[in-house]
Amino acid sequence: MSDNSVPAYGQPAVEPMLESEARQYSFLIHLIAAIAVVLSAGFLGFVAPLVIWLMFRQRSALVDFHGKQQLNLQITVLLGGLAAMLVGLALFGVGIFLTLPLYFAYWVYSIVISFIAASKANAGQYYPIRFAVPFLK
Repeated sequence: MSDNSVPAYGQPAVEPMLESEARQYSFLIHLIAAIAVVLSAGFLGFVAPLVIWLMFRQRSALVDFHGKQQLNLQITVLLGGLAAMLVGLALFGVGIFLTLPLYFAYWVYSIVISFIAASKANAGQYYPIRFAVPFLK
């Protein structure tokens, strides 16, 4: 006897997520990322969104969209911080006076826009995050 819920060959069927669950996980993607950015100065903000996105992206288009948006933002924050340090070192410390304020401004932007995106995700809206490099499409 075979179980009818699992196909005979290939991957098991993916069960779609309830709309309320999708909103909740999409909200958490942005909220946890914003908190992690504050606690780690922008260097660990991608971990929680990555885990949630990988776990639930196939079950909900909303989670998939918001996960990609937040990961793009967090990767941009991380690479921006590394670029700011490299430019500062390449210019013998003088570049830090330019790059550090720019990085700080983008870091603050990433926190604010994460809270805005979290509220939009909680409402079930697809909110694109501007000023982030689209690594994941």
